[in-house]
Amino acid sequence: MQAAAGTLILPMSEDSADVTFQNPEHPMPEGLLPSADITLISGDYFKTMQTPLRKGRDFTDADTLTSPQVMIVNQAFADKFFPGEDPIGKKLKPGAGDASAGGPAWRTIVGVVGNQHHSMTQPHERAGYYIPANQLPSWCCVVSVVRTSVDPASLEPAVRQLVASMDKDIPVTDVRSMPELMSLQLSQPRFAMVLLGAFAALALTLTVVGLYGVMTYSVSRRTREIGVRLALGAQRAMVMRMVLREAAILLAAGVAIGLAASLAGGSALKTMLYGTAARDPLVLTAVCIVVAVAGLISAYLPALRAAAIEPMQALRMD
Repeated sequence: MQAAAGTLILPMSEDSADVTFQNPEHPMPEGLLPSADITLISGDYFKTMQTPLRKGRDFTDADTLTSPQVMIVNQAFADKFFPGEDPIGKKLKPGAGDASAGGPAWRTIVGVVGNQHHSMTQPHERAGYYIPANQLPSWCCVVSVVRTSVDPASLEPAVRQLVASMDKDIPVTDVRSMPELMSLQLSQPRFAMVLLGAFAALALTLTVVGLYGVMTYSVSRRTREIGVRLALGAQRAMVMRMVLREAAILLAAGVAIGLAASLAGGSALKTMLYGTAARDPLVLTAVCIVVAVAGLISAYLPALRAAAIEPMQALRMD
């Protein structure tokens, strides 16, 4: 075991506690106070989670209930509420506090740390601030985090035994490694994407099969016409281009309709996307190119068949 700590909110759990705070430099009415995610942590939390300290200092054992009240903010908090300023030394009053100590207290920002993701699908960094557990004795760190250089599962019996030795009535539940939490976070979006991917593959297959069928039928209906064109001196390459041109017109119409539908319904997919926008121009362009290429390939065989028609046989057909 390399390090261990406690926290109220565990990253990658989608849990959060959005709490308002007062800023004396920018006073606001009670109903319009700014808010951010609050997290109660014990010592060595940032070391355990390997969260970088960007500025200032970490919490220490000297940060007790009777010492000056302090807090640490993440980089997103500093960028949002103190743009272009140094937040170290600023005083804020979080809306959460210890009732036995008279309620919320004014706290001094003593450090800035890197951002932590509370969700794998989180589109933006969320502003948050941390309060030392020693300064809020009526609260508790309900989650323990442990960093180890060995398989985390191998430490579970030892951790359970250690907790039982301190208080046998404390339950130890939901023991998971961070990769497991991340996988659970992605399970629902992954299922949705697999399902949508299957429908997309089916739609592409229907496009290929449908266009192939339409062009094959069109060529069979125009066999005599094509035979006359060839008999009058039309080049076979010209016949192929004619068929492919018709297929390209159908494809262009289908792509235009699909593009309009995707732009109109892109907002419905926003919650299931990660790392890309609902209307990403590169993705839309790539999809249009794939559909167009697949459609033209499917029309190539009917075009090839049309170019191979023998004029005399075509003219003898009823």
